[in-house]
Amino acid sequence: MTFGTFIEPDLSLRDSEDPAAQLDIQVYSGYQARGAYDHFLRENSIFDNIAQRILSADLRYEDQCSARYYYDLVRVLRDFNGHFDRLVEVGVFMGGSSSIFAGCIEKFDFDLDMVDINPKYLQFAYERIRRTFPEATGRVRLFHGDIASYVRHVMLETQGVRHILHHDGAHKFNQVVKDMAALYYARDRIYAIIAQDTHLRGTIEKMNFVDMALYAVFGTDLKYAPIGESYAADTEMSRPNIYQGNYFVPGAAEGFVLPMAANRFVYPHPALRMDDFLPPARAETRQREYEAA
Repeated sequence: MTFGTFIEPDLSLRDSEDPAAQLDIQVYSGYQARGAYDHFLRENSIFDNIAQRILSADLRYEDQCSARYYYDLVRVLRDFNGHFDRLVEVGVFMGGSSSIFAGCIEKFDFDLDMVDINPKYLQFAYERIRRTFPEATGRVRLFHGDIASYVRHVMLETQGVRHILHHDGAHKFNQVVKDMAALYYARDRIYAIIAQDTHLRGTIEKMNFVDMALYAVFGTDLKYAPIGESYAADTEMSRPNIYQGNYFVPGAAEGFVLPMAANRFVYPHPALRMDDFLPPARAETRQREYEAA
């Protein structure tokens, strides 16, 4: 098992006509945010260049963020330019945000570590970057694991690196609390946290409460800037979908940007150890637990 380690890109995907099919990744809705990119063109030249590259790429995939969210990510990285050295993307799915980040690497001079419990998504996201922004691949690494294992094996072993962490992994309340709380042990190395799907809800089994998990870890006086879309009530987006029963809270922001200088950890208690977030268990068992979450 490679869980908790960096892995190499799958070179066999380079000549594949359909990397998603080769990796056995199911494409559900087929939604692609680039269909709405024209609403944000000619407002930011960096985004314009990124959008043009993405629009010209021929690849079957689906995105899980709005076009506005991707546009806002570029603005956030521009605003934070010079304050971070590495961006850690947790939960890559099919590379929607990964492609945006890769398009910013050369402009803002940072490295990108992609973290996911599913190596198939890491491989697809990397291949999408390679086909769209090949010049960025030398600064991209793939980490098969979760936040806690990344904190333990990478962040705590690295000195002098300022991080931004983008979270779009598990959305279940308990798991997001665990993810965010694990960052406590590397808090002096984190400049900002960006969390996606803060407006997401669904069935009781899913327990999608990313925003509530952030309040649980950082307190009810959470300081953040909203990014992405905010949907009106009584629209298709505010009603449970046909796939997992997910929907978006009307009027709520799609994402939160948390500058760490303005926030504090109220959980975990300082007496808890990093090992409490890495229980002794077989790697494959831990991966199944995260996939279920």
